[in-house]
Parts: sequence; structure tokens; C-alpha cells
Amino acid sequence: MKDVKFNTGSEDFEEIINGGAYYVDKTAYLKTLFMSSSDDKNSLFIRPRRFGKTLNLSMIKEFCKLNYQNPQDKSYQQKLFVDNGRSLAVAGDDYRELREKVMGEFPVISISFKTVEGTCFQQAVAQLVYKIGMLYGEFDFLTRSSIQSSDDIEKYIDNKKFCILQKDELYEPQNLSKAISILGTAIPQIGAMLYKEFGRKVIVIIDEYDVPLQKAVTAKNPYYDDMLGIIRTISGNTFKKDNLTWLYKGIVSGCLRIAHQSVFTDANNFTTYGMSDEPFTQFFGFTKDETRKLLDDCELSDKESDVKEWYDGYRFGKNHIFCPWSLICYCNKALHGDNNKPQPFWVNTSGNDLINLFIQNNMESHDAENLSRLQQILDGETVNITLQEFTTYPDIRDRVSFDVFMTLMLHTGYVTYAENSDYAGEVAIRIPNQEVLSCFRAKQKFLYGENNPYWFNQAMTLVDLLLENRSLEAQELITSMLMSFLSVRNTRSEFYYHGFLAGVLGFACAAKGVEFLEEIEKGSGFPDIVLKRDSTDTVTVLELKKGNNDRLSRIDSANNAVDQIIKQKYAEPYIKEQYSKVYGLGIGFGGKDCVVKSLGNMAEKR
Repeated sequence: MKDVKFNTGSEDFEEIINGGAYYVDKTAYLKTLFMSSSDDKNSLFIRPRRFGKTLNLSMIKEFCKLNYQNPQDKSYQQKLFVDNGRSLAVAGDDYRELREKVMGEFPVISISFKTVEGTCFQQAVAQLVYKIGMLYGEFDFLTRSSIQSSDDIEKYIDNKKFCILQKDELYEPQNLSKAISILGTAIPQIGAMLYKEFGRKVIVIIDEYDVPLQKAVTAKNPYYDDMLGIIRTISGNTFKKDNLTWLYKGIVSGCLRIAHQSVFTDANNFTTYGMSDEPFTQFFGFTKDETRKLLDDCELSDKESDVKEWYDGYRFGKNHIFCPWSLICYCNKALHGDNNKPQPFWVNTSGNDLINLFIQNNMESHDAENLSRLQQILDGETVNITLQEFTTYPDIRDRVSFDVFMTLMLHTGYVTYAENSDYAGEVAIRIPNQEVLSCFRAKQKFLYGENNPYWFNQAMTLVDLLLENRSLEAQELITSMLMSFLSVRNTRSEFYYHGFLAGVLGFACAAKGVEFLEEIEKGSGFPDIVLKRDSTDTVTVLELKKGNNDRLSRIDSANNAVDQIIKQKYAEPYIKEQYSKVYGLGIGFGGKDCVVKSLGNMAEKR
């Protein structure tokens, strides 16, 4: 097996290159970003999480970053990008002008909002303040400069000290107010001082700008409006329309396309590059050729079809793109572990609480239409939606439309554009691959299990109804639960309904101290499910049959089920054991509905 090294724990370009780790070359896009005829002053890149945004922005930073101790010295970049033995695109002769004009020529302010979250506003602000404090620390040499004014230095030191000492004291209104003020002015303050120090304009990079907004919506104590105010102030002051003498270019990444006027209301000349926007559709993620080379380098070419099934399927413009994080993790595990079978990696890294909240809300509101359309997607079908433009981050805790939810899922990578779909207006979407499908399976286990109080309470009620022979109420509850139940690419066979009901009753019986038995030999056959509660001297025998999706067929199936209970004498052993209540229930299923027919207390009929 080939000795290929991966650094799955880092998204830092310098660490990956100097550490000898595998790198898929994206440096060709530096020329597109800095030398094209476009008049883009600032660029916003929108891609799902874990699609290489952070690594690409790190690469841009390292390429452009000035040597602050010796501004004429580009040896750092020469070694990192050119003389590293990797033959990166940017090292070629066609990129000589780019290297002369951009490489090592700019002060760079780079900050990531990726980890900013909190159960309340103060906690999230504290994390932002900490990150700004790190920026102040990075450029601390400015406080020792003879070029800077004493007032600027004093303010710099005061802000830095506050960020270090007071970041955990923000429940005091006075401290919180000062923190918010510093957050809004820190980047332009540092940028102006860097410009004054070196006489060179500054590049500002903000990674994952929208994470604090998403976390603000889904927090225990939501604080979206307050956080939006901070992000808007940061962007407005940093990229504002007024002619900023110190700013050369802004580069921002995020996951969700929130309307320009909401976040970048005062920003100057921002161009947004979404998944379909050239010339950057191949800048993030791995193309088919890049993936094939990666597998070949790892001597895993024979796994190409498996890899395609699990990690391909994203449509960015005219290109099919593989999830880069998952591919790197897969190759690393295949080479250095004991398992070369594909498995989910990406879905465990991104906050997918949005899925839980949407399904939960629709379960509780009994919104059959939304759940039915989601079921179509889980069944591998293509579904049409109208893309939504968000003026704010949607409050997914409340009921939102299917189109809003699926637009969110599109931006976060859980669905993608179908073949031949448009990219605006009404679009066709689908699940991209097996990795994402496995995420929905994990969600299914959570949402339809004992960890979900709403579902758990219904399951507990159903056990009681079945053990008390309340067949009509049981029929209504099972139908209601079926309407809310989502399966992952499961045909509506008899096994599907058996699995559904066994899953519902299994954990509920365990919680109630009821014995749950599946397909054990009784009488002359094997009843599907038996419930036994010794404390009430009760047994309920369940037989399940699948009919067609019409009521008469379900009735016939229920009748066939009770006939089988009688014919196969499923109840006889329990009657002989002197149980006073032995109920026989036949359930006929079809579609998302059922009919429950009762034989009554069979022990009384002997």
C-alpha cells in the first residue's frame, strides 16, 4: 500500500504543505481571484460546510501575507508555494506576474467565526471577543511602532486588554456594550494601522461568517436579532461603501446565502459566488479528475465506484463535485486503518439540528404534506421546490415551509440540484449520495425512538391501547404515527410495517415493563408480535398484513390477519397458561393508513 500522509486534523495550508500531507492543488484560482478583469472589490463564497472553504482561505492568506519584519522578503512564500517539490499550479511560469504583484505583498487580517456559538447572547459575544483578542495579539507589534500615534496605540492596548480580561464578564451591561463596540471597530482599526505602518492596502478574510447567525437561531435562548446587529456592524465597518483607503480586498465565506441587504447592507461592491456561479464552481470540493488522481495515488482506484456512490453527487454549475472532507477521511482510514469500506464522515461534523427541528415540528403539527414530500426525497426521488432568498436566517424552531427548509438543506449540503435543474426560481433537488442518506437514517433512529419525548409518549400510549383492546383508538393512533413516520428508501412491504410497529412497541414496552416478543413459535406458527403484561394478567397477539392503498383492501388484510390468529391457534398457549385476558388483533396496512380488527378476549370464549 502506498505511503500517503493525510492531515485530517488541520485546515491550515502551511501545516499541510510543510507537514508533507496530501494536498489537492487549488492554487490556480489565485490568478482568477486577483488578476482577472473583474472589478470585484469583495467576494463572498457560499458552499456547504466541510467543502474546503477554510483551507482555501488559509491558502489565500499564506500566499498574500506580508513579512511584517522584512516586507521585501518573500522567501516564506517561495518555499511554501514554489520550491516545495509539489509542482503547484501557482509555481508555473504562467503565474509569474501573479507572484510578483500579489505573493507576499499585503498585510492580511484573517478571522474565522466557525466555532462561535452560545446558549445565550453573552456567551456568543464572549467567543467573538476572544477571537478579536487573538487578532490584537497577532498584530501587537503595532503598539511598539514609532509611526503610529500615541492615541491609536493607547486605544489598541485598551481594547486588547479588555478582550483578554473582560471576555467572561459580559453579563454586566456596561461590559457587554463595550464588547459590542470593540467587535464593530476592531478590524478597521487594525486595518488602518497596518496601512499606516507599511503603506500597503490590507486584505481581510472572514471565514464562516454565518455560523453565529445559525447558532443564534437554534440556541436554547435565541438571540438572532442581536447577533445579526453585530455581524452587520462588522461587515459594514470593514467593507463599507465609503472609500476605505486601507482596504485592498475582502474575502468572505459562508454556508447560507442571506440577502445582501440584511448582512452586507453598507458593504461595497460584494460579489456572491454560489454553487452555480463561475468561475469558481470547481474551487471548493474535488472534481472527478481530482478524485480519480487521489484514489490512484492511494492505490485505491478499485474503490472508485464505491466512493462515487458515497461521496459524489453534488452539482456545482456544470460539474459533479465530491465532498473533499469525506474523501480525505476515507482514504486516510483505508490506508492507515483496517477498514476500506465507505462510511459517513461529513455528516458528523456539521450541526444538523435543523433536520431534527423541522421533522419534529411537522410531526407535532401533523403536517402530512411536508412529511410526504420529505419522504419522496428519502425514497430517492427528485422533488421540485421554489428557491427562497432569506432576508434573515429562518427561525427553524417555528414551523417553516417545505421550500424554506429545503433551501436550507441545499445550502448546507443535505440535498443538491438534480440533473438539468435550473439554479434559480423553481429547481429540482435530490439527496446527493449514500453518506447523506446515512445521516437521515441516524436522524430517524433519534426522532423515532425513546430520546424524542413526543414520539415516546405516543408509543407508551399505544402499548396501553393494545393491551386494553381499544382497537379503534389504536387504529387512529397507529395511522397518525404512520403519517409522521419517515423511512429511508424502504419499500412499503409487510416487513416495513412490521419494522415500524416493532420499533415503536419495543422501546415503549421496555419502559413500561411489558414483555415484547417477536415471531416466537406459538400454536401452529409464529405470530408477528406478542405483548405480555403479567401485572394485569393480559396478553395481546398482533398479526400484521399488507394490503393495497385503499380502505377495502386494508379491511380484507385485517380480516386475513385475525383469521390467521384463529387458524394458527396463536392464543392457545396463553389461554392454557390461565391468562384471563388474551386479545387477538389483526392489523391491515396500506400506504400511510391501517385498519385494526379485534377478536376480543379469546380467553372468555373458551
